[in-house]
Amino acid sequence: MRKHLETLIEQCRSKYHLQLLFPSNPFILDIQCKDQRYTISLSSKACMIVEDSNGLESQFLIKGTEDMIACLIKGNELLSHMVDQDQLEIKGGYRPLLFVESVLWLTRPVVKETVEI
Repeated sequence: MRKHLETLIEQCRSKYHLQLLFPSNPFILDIQCKDQRYTISLSSKACMIVEDSNGLESQFLIKGTEDMIACLIKGNELLSHMVDQDQLEIKGGYRPLLFVESVLWLTRPVVKETVEI
């Protein structure tokens, strides 16, 4: 799971157009699978996995199995679609949901398909 999150963070850092979406104050996203919890901080200053999340208040929580969260981070499914199908649980408001869904969708790996003429 950590490898998927590191890829997500690297995509956040490398894609310039995403920097315009990030708030100046850190947006704290918690991802929970079974008994593991990962905290991600997203801001225009820095995007990182937070090692010690004590004292940080999460603005959005995604909870599910490792397979479902990996599927989400890889960009195979939309967050709202997975929530509608009861594959993932979320906790947070509508605006944070839209923000997280946008970040996840825009950081997904782009597969280049060949076109035959």
